[in-house]
Amino acid sequence: MGLKDFIPYVALAVSLTALYFVIRNYWRKTGTHIKGQFCIASSAYAEDKYVSSVTLENFKDRSVIIFKVFLRVGANYYIELDDFEHEPKILKPYESYTNHYGPVDFYCVSMNRIKLNRLLSSKGVKKSLVLSTSHGRYVVKEWINRWDPVYDFFRNHMTASVIPMRPTEGAGYYGSDMKYLVKLRTEDGYSKTIPVYPTDDNYPRFERFRLTQESLSSRENLENFLTEQAISGNLKCVDIEVIDSDQLRKRNYGHDFEESFEAEHYSWIFYVVIGKLLTVWSNIRLYFINRKHKKANKALHRTSR
Repeated sequence: MGLKDFIPYVALAVSLTALYFVIRNYWRKTGTHIKGQFCIASSAYAEDKYVSSVTLENFKDRSVIIFKVFLRVGANYYIELDDFEHEPKILKPYESYTNHYGPVDFYCVSMNRIKLNRLLSSKGVKKSLVLSTSHGRYVVKEWINRWDPVYDFFRNHMTASVIPMRPTEGAGYYGSDMKYLVKLRTEDGYSKTIPVYPTDDNYPRFERFRLTQESLSSRENLENFLTEQAISGNLKCVDIEVIDSDQLRKRNYGHDFEESFEAEHYSWIFYVVIGKLLTVWSNIRLYFINRKHKKANKALHRTSR
């Protein structure tokens, strides 16, 4: 076969490729394709369950105008989540939208209270996001598949989700070894923050004096020691505040994190094989522990009657 014999096939391939891109481009710019995700939560201070977050993602190369966002529970209950009637939400091409919501006092229909906890908790009741758009009602049918290492943990307990802990206050970043935080204020209103570490009795942290082991033994001792230095003229300030770093971390993070361990390296085979086996054993062990507690609770309930 000569080169001329291949020309019709090449022309056909080029034509089909061009047709593919034309159809693909047409599909991207027509219709509506939105994926969504929502989370139902509960609060210790609220009786009713509520939607805590909603995420929408536009998968078309065209904007979508949204007037309202609902969660449809079952076939006939619509919980209003967002109202954009006065300023419609324009979801641009390939743009995403996320909103977070707090707990609710209650739900109402026509001035009557309605309780939805049973339906919101039931896995047999279908729930879906419904949007009021400029093209009418749109039911979000596709779920945004999110991933989190916490999901993998339940399949393999060797999975560790590591969270960086950063201070939430404007105290600065001084490391986890910091023992105290000294805040000084001068006569002209200037403020200065000085971190103090456990070994600072061997380090000239201040210009005119050194800290002692006794002054580092407690927050009160350090504050009294610095006050004496200010009275003697070695420390120029009008106000001294000493903050215990352990209390500061506990206030910021809700825990003091006293225990620590070094991260070990595990091979992929060890993680997949041994980790799975350890997870199975852990689940079996937990099952028997829970069964033992249930039997003990039932026996205690019978004796208390």
